[in-house]
Amino acid sequence: MKKYQLLFILGVLGAAASSAWAQPDDLFYSSGLVPPASAERKDGPVAPVTPDANGVLPQLQGELSLEDCIQIALSNSPRAVSAQLAVQDAQVNLNLARAEFLPTATVGASQGYTNQKTDGFPRTDHGQPDVYAQAQLSLSGITDIARGVKIGKLSLEQAQTDFEGVKNEITGTIKKYYYALLSARRAVAIRTQSRDLYKDQYERSAEFFRLGLRPKVDVTTAEVNLNNEELSLIRARNLVKTASAQLANAMGVTASGILNIQDVDTFEKIDIPFDKAVETAYANRPDVLSARTGVKISQIQLNRAKAGFFPTFSFSAGFAKSGDDFRLDNEETKLMASVEFPIFNAFKTYNGYKQAQINHSKTLNSNRSLLNDVFLDVQNAYIKMQEAAESIPVAEVNVEKAKENLDLSRGRYNEGIGDIIELKDAEVAYTDAELSLLRLRFRGGGFKTSHGDLLI
Repeated sequence: MKKYQLLFILGVLGAAASSAWAQPDDLFYSSGLVPPASAERKDGPVAPVTPDANGVLPQLQGELSLEDCIQIALSNSPRAVSAQLAVQDAQVNLNLARAEFLPTATVGASQGYTNQKTDGFPRTDHGQPDVYAQAQLSLSGITDIARGVKIGKLSLEQAQTDFEGVKNEITGTIKKYYYALLSARRAVAIRTQSRDLYKDQYERSAEFFRLGLRPKVDVTTAEVNLNNEELSLIRARNLVKTASAQLANAMGVTASGILNIQDVDTFEKIDIPFDKAVETAYANRPDVLSARTGVKISQIQLNRAKAGFFPTFSFSAGFAKSGDDFRLDNEETKLMASVEFPIFNAFKTYNGYKQAQINHSKTLNSNRSLLNDVFLDVQNAYIKMQEAAESIPVAEVNVEKAKENLDLSRGRYNEGIGDIIELKDAEVAYTDAELSLLRLRFRGGGFKTSHGDLLI
């Protein structure tokens, strides 16, 4: 009967163990010492956008805003997924470090059977059931374990900061290609307008030649100008297709046609002193924050290496109950505190400390280099923004004057005073002025990427 009782108990213990190990996180977090990891976006996960069997992207058929493109890119980018997994991995490592402060508990049961034959004695057999339950806590190097937990916290903070940095980089890339598509689309409109001007001029020249008011060379020149502008328009349209493909690729999707995106303002001057811009970038850019966390981690690792020269304190405690025939009649309690003094370990502690010093110095040097790079990034973007802010009003005046000159040249040509070359020069100047204004309006946007709190 005891054998069946033992089998029943073993089965129950096995089922309990399987249930417990099926959900280790639930048991771990239920202790209240470890908060569950949360790597999801605060506004909820964004479903990836994938093409169907025919390669059609129904989610991209409507008009896309800049925010829509950013959200799609964040959902589909492998870099974002990898950074998010790094956050989860750092959380697990922190949980493992904290687990060193938690006790362990085990239960078990056994059934022994012995069949014995001794010369001169009858054969004997007997069974011996046994059951035990024990709990144990062992802390070897308490300060070292505490440093491990602190490093785990900082590593998690660094992973989260790196995740934000990856999202900002993806956002900056999307904005770059989004504005490139807008610029290419507006360039097509300018080239189309220029083509219409050359077409109108060609028709006028042909009519003047038919009436005998202009020579044949004017018709030929106007036709060549029209064909050249048609070629420029074809190139501009192809640039729109290329820019659309680059934007779709940056979002992690494929699209056979041209993406339909919303028009946005291309330039917004930011009234902020340069020193304040640099200070804000130092305080908010994720790469700077991540580097500072790395310095803290290297400092703790240096302290850990230095601690090898000092005594190590350990503590352990255990309690166990056991007995035969499934009765827990015996119990045992153990408490132990110890201190260990290092004497000689073949200079491993010394060399480990020197290595930690070198790594800490390298981390500090990398951090200084990063700050110099950030300063240069903000400075270049600030100069571009200032240049654009000062140049745009001048370029707008140039467009206005070039249009006025084009109207005068056209009137002179129609009255027979000007020639076809003068008219062509005026048309080229007007088109170039509009394209120059377009390029200026799309400059200076990099400041929002370099300037910390204005990243997105």
